This record gives sequence, structure tokens and C-alpha cells, in this order.
Amino acid sequence: MGYIAAVPIWKTGILLFYSGPDAGFVPDPAEDKTSLRPQLGMFDAVATGLAAILGAGIFAVIAPAVGIAGPAVLLSLGVAAFVALCNALSSAQLAAVLPRTGGTYEFGRRMLGPWWGFGAGWMFLAANTVGPGVIALAFGGYLHAIVGAVPGRDAAVAAVFVMTTINALGIRRSVRVTDVVVILSILSLLVVVLIGLPHASLPNLSPFAPGGARGLLEATGLLFFAYTGYSRIATLVEEVRSPARTVPRATAIALGTATLIYLAVAFTAISVLGAHALSGSSSPLSQTMVAVGSGAGVAIVAAGALLTTFNEGMSDLLGVSRVTFAMGRGTDLPEGLAALGPSKNPWRSVVLVGVVAMLVAAFAPFEAAVAVSSFGTLLYYSVTNISALKLKKEQRMFPTLLSWAGLVGCVGLAFSLAPLEVTVGLAILAVGLTYRTVRLRVSDSRNVRRSD
Repeated sequence: MGYIAAVPIWKTGILLFYSGPDAGFVPDPAEDKTSLRPQLGMFDAVATGLAAILGAGIFAVIAPAVGIAGPAVLLSLGVAAFVALCNALSSAQLAAVLPRTGGTYEFGRRMLGPWWGFGAGWMFLAANTVGPGVIALAFGGYLHAIVGAVPGRDAAVAAVFVMTTINALGIRRSVRVTDVVVILSILSLLVVVLIGLPHASLPNLSPFAPGGARGLLEATGLLFFAYTGYSRIATLVEEVRSPARTVPRATAIALGTATLIYLAVAFTAISVLGAHALSGSSSPLSQTMVAVGSGAGVAIVAAGALLTTFNEGMSDLLGVSRVTFAMGRGTDLPEGLAALGPSKNPWRSVVLVGVVAMLVAAFAPFEAAVAVSSFGTLLYYSVTNISALKLKKEQRMFPTLLSWAGLVGCVGLAFSLAPLEVTVGLAILAVGLTYRTVRLRVSDSRNVRRSD
């Protein structure tokens, strides 16, 4: 196995990556028939990461988070960003060494063992099949606010159907849509800041932390949903050109850009509306523009919310379909899910994830679904950090302290969520482990019969 060399970030402050002549994991030739084709460059990778991060988190999840922590949600965003950064760096160095689609499912399998990989992959599926449905609900909420005659749930289900169709047609089509929409998304969020900030009222930031430390941590766990797309690039590593160079840089750029935008938008919305008014809104950024009397701002934000949430949902569906594909390829899910279409696109996995997301959009309560998705994601990235701790010294880009910080942060935030959502998350994990146990026993039984 080759290695990745890097100028240590803690010594230079400059991230410079380059690969040795045989850097990265070399796939087994037997896997070529189920290998995906590298198609994404740096801009595509950054756009995909930003599309997966920017969306329901800042357009909708910010409201219930403010209801829990008050204006201290600004600190929650900072803490969540730090944990996400630690996780992203662990993901990036693992993706450079093991460039196989599937993210932590593949990392866990190869670094820790099949049960770890399956557990991570199962929780990723649980969190991110819920995710596109939750994001579609945010889309439906904004559309209903614009066109009252359109029921939010119906709009959400229709949005998931369109997302699924675009993704099933192939990654180049979905990424081309992403490249355009992410630029429009950023512009719409900047409009909130540029129009709203002159109307900021600092007294609206008081009381700053009405929920205390407990509220701060619970809001951080909930807001982690807003950052869950930061390692989408690592999940798609097999389809990224020059992954050892592209994945770490694109991940850092996407996460850093999103964090700055989040902080600016959240500060503006809280200081204009106040925590109480913000926490009760289903379209908080549109309400911010209404409060400052900007009709143009309302229209731009509404359009941006629709584009951004749709784009994020499409990106999330793309990422989770790749993990479903990888688990089918690894025989942890039915092998038919690893089937590729003519354009090397795992369309069966895309359709399966789309159907589950439609059910979430049709029936799931918004805040509970967000919390369950965050819990599953935090457990998933716990395995990412444990996997990164197993890397050899010559494979490591960053000090182990960052992986330890990511691990402690993930576990702490996961169990700071409301007890009901934690219980649901653990039950989902138990179902997955039971499923794998039964599947292995059935497989062993068939093998015994064949040998007889």
C-alpha cells in the first residue's frame, strides 16, 4: 500500500498534499466490474460538498435549535463545526489511503473489521435515508409559505421523486445541476446578511443561553445535521479524479465556507427577529426578510430556500445511494443493489433510497427525524475517527489528537440529544446488527447444504 505525504498542518498552517508514486489503496482487479468511474474534478467536488452541507440546516433546523439554546446557538454552530472538522480530516486521510466508494462503511471494514463497517454503514443508511426526507420537508415548508394552496407534505414527496429521478439518470447530470444551484444558494444566503444585518438589534441576543450548558449541547447535536454533508466528497471518492489531492482540499474548502455562511446568517436572523420569534417559524429566513420590510429579500430567500433544500436533498440521496451500493457490493445488503446501469450508475440503490425518503417525507415528524438523523450520523463518524486512529504513521496526514477530539465530540453530542431520539437510534442499530446476524447464519446454512 502506498502512502500520502503532507506538510504537517500544525507546523506550517498551510495544507499541502501530494502523493507518492503508488499512493492510495489499489483495488483488487476482481472488483473492476463493480468499480465506479472517476468523473469529478475539484470544482465539482467542492460544489457537491457545499450542496450537501448548505440547505435544511440553516433554512429550517436553525429554528428548533434556537428554541433549545437561544442565541447561544451561535456557539453550538461553532462546536458542531469543530467536531465536523475533526471528522472531515479523519475522513479525508482515510479516503486518500482507501479510495473506494462507501465512506466509513469501507473504512470500518478494512481498518477495524466487517462488523464495524456494517454498523457504520447501517447507521449511515438510517441517518441519510431519513435525511433527504427531512430536507424535502423543509422544501415543502418553504413552498407552502409561498403558495398556501400547496400542502407541504405533498410538495416534499414530489421533491424526493424528482431528486431520485435525476440521480438515477447518472452522476454527471446530478453534479451539473449541483454546480449551478450551489452558487445560487450561496447568493441567496448572502442576501439575508446584506439586507438584514443593518437592522440587527443586539438586545435580541439576550438572554444569551437560557437553556444553559445542557441546552447548548443538545442544540449542537441537533445542528450537527446542518454539517452532515461535509464528507460527501469522501463518500464519492471512487468517482473523484486525483482523490489523494482533491478530497482533503475540497472537504476543507466546503466546510470552511459553509461555517462562515452559517454563522453570519444565524447571527443576522437572531439579532433581527429575536430567539422567541425565530424558534417558532417554519421559514425563519423568509420571516427575517419580512421583519426588515424587504419584499425583494423575501422573494430571493424563498427561491434560494427551495433551490438549496432541493439541491441538498439530491446530494444526500446521491451519497447514501453510494453507501447502499458499496454494502451490496460487500454482500452486507442484497447484491442486486450493486448492479450498475449502462453509465456505471447504481440506479437500483438510488431508487431504493428514494422510496424510503418518500415515506419519511410523507409521514415523519420534522424535529424528531432531524434528531434521529443526527444521532445516526454521529455514531457513523465515531467509527470514522476510530478507523483513522488505526492508520500507520506514514499514512497519517494529521495528528491523532484530532481523531480523538472527533471521537469524543461525536459520542458526547450523540448522547446529549433527547432520550427518546437516542433510544430510537439505538433500536435502529440493534435491528441492523440482528439483520446481519440472521443474514450470516442463513448464508452459512446454505454453504453447509451445498457442501453436503
